[in-house]
Amino acid sequence: MIQRVFTHKKTHQKLIAFDDREFEMKNPIKQYGHAIIVKQMILNGVSKAEMTGKKPFTASSNDIFINAHMHWLKLKSDFQKIKIPENLMQLLKNGEKTDQDTSPKMFLLPLEILTAFIFKAYHEFGYTLSQYTSMDAKNGSKSITKIIDRGAHWHCFATTSNHLKEAIVQFHYLSSACGMDRTALVKQIKSGESLSKLDNLTLTL
Repeated sequence: MIQRVFTHKKTHQKLIAFDDREFEMKNPIKQYGHAIIVKQMILNGVSKAEMTGKKPFTASSNDIFINAHMHWLKLKSDFQKIKIPENLMQLLKNGEKTDQDTSPKMFLLPLEILTAFIFKAYHEFGYTLSQYTSMDAKNGSKSITKIIDRGAHWHCFATTSNHLKEAIVQFHYLSSACGMDRTALVKQIKSGESLSKLDNLTLTL
C-alpha cells in the first residue's frame, strides 16, 4: 500500500490518496476508509498479531484505532468539501453522450480532485470503484488504473508512471462511450502494455 500526502493549493489542507491492491466494484468511500484506518494503525504501532486478530487489542491499540477512525472522518469531510470542476461532473451527467472525438488526448488532474470525484460519483450517482495495477513493459514502472462503474456505463482513469511522484498527475481517460468492451479493457490493462495502447486512444477534459 502506497500512501501519498498532498496539500490542497487553496485551503492548504493535507489530503491523502492511496495506491492500493486490486479490487473490483467496491464502495470507494469504505475502501479508502478501511485502507486509511489500517495504515494509520500500523504506522502508530498496532502489532500485526492484533491487526490479524491473533491477539486482543490492548487499551493503547484501541485508542489508536479510535484516533485513526477520527482521522479518516476528518479526511472524508475534507474530500467532500472539494469543488469538482463542472466539466468533470459532466462525465457522469451526460452518460454515453460524452464527446470524445473533439477532446484533447490527455489532461492534468490533481489527485485530491480525482478522489473527491470518485466519492461523489458513488454517493450521488451510484458508481462503484475498481482498481487494477500493471507493470509497464517499456520502462518497468508500476501503473494504477481506476474504473468507476454504473451498470453499462464506466469511466477509466489511468496514471502515467513518470508523473506518479508529483502532486499533479497526468491521466489517460477512456469511457464506455468509445464502444470498447470493459472486459477487454481490463485484460489490456493487466497485459503490461496498457499505457502505450491507451496513448493512442482519444481522451477527454
